Amino acid sequence: MELKKSYLAVAIAAATLVGCGSDSSDSNDNDSNNNETGTYSFLSCETESQCVITGTIDEDFTMSSDVQYVLDGLVKVGYGNIAFTSDSDVTTAKNNGVTLTIEPGTDVRGADDGVLIVTRGSKLMAEGTAEAPITFSSLSDEDFDGLGEWGGVILQGLATQYGAGNTGACYGDGSICNVQGEGGDGVGFYGGNEDGDNSGVLKYVRIAEAGKVAGPNNEVNGLTLMGVGHGTTIDYIQVHNNLDDGIEWFGGTVNVTHAVLTGNDDDDIDFDTGYKGNIQYALVVKNADLTAPSGSNDPRGIEANSSDDEYVPQTEGALANITLVGAAVTEGQYGMRLRGSLTTRIYNTAVVNWESCIRVDDSDTDGDDTVDSYSNVTLVNIVGDCAPDGMYTKRDADVATNVVEADIDLDAAAALTSANGELTEAPAMTAVDNGSGFAFDATSYVGAVAPGTAAADAWWAGWVIEGSLDNVANQDDPATTFAAE
Repeated sequence: MELKKSYLAVAIAAATLVGCGSDSSDSNDNDSNNNETGTYSFLSCETESQCVITGTIDEDFTMSSDVQYVLDGLVKVGYGNIAFTSDSDVTTAKNNGVTLTIEPGTDVRGADDGVLIVTRGSKLMAEGTAEAPITFSSLSDEDFDGLGEWGGVILQGLATQYGAGNTGACYGDGSICNVQGEGGDGVGFYGGNEDGDNSGVLKYVRIAEAGKVAGPNNEVNGLTLMGVGHGTTIDYIQVHNNLDDGIEWFGGTVNVTHAVLTGNDDDDIDFDTGYKGNIQYALVVKNADLTAPSGSNDPRGIEANSSDDEYVPQTEGALANITLVGAAVTEGQYGMRLRGSLTTRIYNTAVVNWESCIRVDDSDTDGDDTVDSYSNVTLVNIVGDCAPDGMYTKRDADVATNVVEADIDLDAAAALTSANGELTEAPAMTAVDNGSGFAFDATSYVGAVAPGTAAADAWWAGWVIEGSLDNVANQDDPATTFAAE
């Protein structure tokens, strides 16, 4: 079925979103509204202040700050996650895209199976403020202390994704791309050949208590970015207590700035499958009260992957001014694990309280147990304090990994005592050229915020979840050097 036929059916048969306060009586009965084009969306409001959303939002809609919204099941924005078969399908998805607008201060809750999916061609305009952030959390309570209590937020775009095994761009010699997204069959497809694609704005947004596991290596992260283009704005974002990764990029080109990632059970920053983008200013704090991560999780502050059977050498990320505070609760926790044949540049970053600060792996790309492809990693002004393995490890010490190590500071305590995290000059920092024109702010300090910054003046002050950064203050030096005082 072509997408345009689906939209024609929608125009004829789809139910209209019912505003809060209406007396719609069948809004919770999805079975009567299923046909070949999917389940249409309904807004059911049992009270003036709480409304439940189910199905697919098929027209522009605004969530109001004076109403609490509940996501019941897979809630999709638009129909762009079906399989495209022609260029006209792509055009139709964009021409019929839906915009979901969320007002500052709005409270969005997820039922245990709740997931918000913004599909290709549609947009999420969630622009909060420092005084009135937008919050996604679970239904269970008001303390934001749950873990994996609902799904999470997924953005699906039309930007490039590259296939495992160095098979190239998903769209190949044509323009059509359909990559099956992680998180269950209902997540549908993403990808394309438009690196400047725009999926909207997320600014001053908090996502808490999420992380749905659909199967092994098949999870919904706090914020999942699938083929999202650099026309999208993501700035001042927090992911807290997610059962899987905080933010994961599957290909795409979207840049992210000012990220707070707290209490997440697996990786915090995770990019792969040909992601080409930039990240500046991120604060990662693991939950020091946990004795071990859940299930098979192997938490790292930063995980970049192009290894072995997932060899995707197009993967390239540049990061600056990151603070990674680990919990050191179990073996195998690395502040950064830079896996396989990828290009990564990391600048002005602090790594503390992990088993090992940095691990760099090379790749066996043909399955013969011989490393035959190497990481291209540049580390500039990296300060670390990690035990028992210390600053840096390699998978195979006999292999000359292509790592520029000259500017790694192996004596963290001395550096912090003598220079207080300040650098004599701002280093040259090379951004990934993904077509966005992104340029790093020039900074002459290590970490997410300048040492000595008053708590009230830190860029995360006032809008992050209350208490979510308490573990920073509880860490021994040098972690506190890189947190607001």
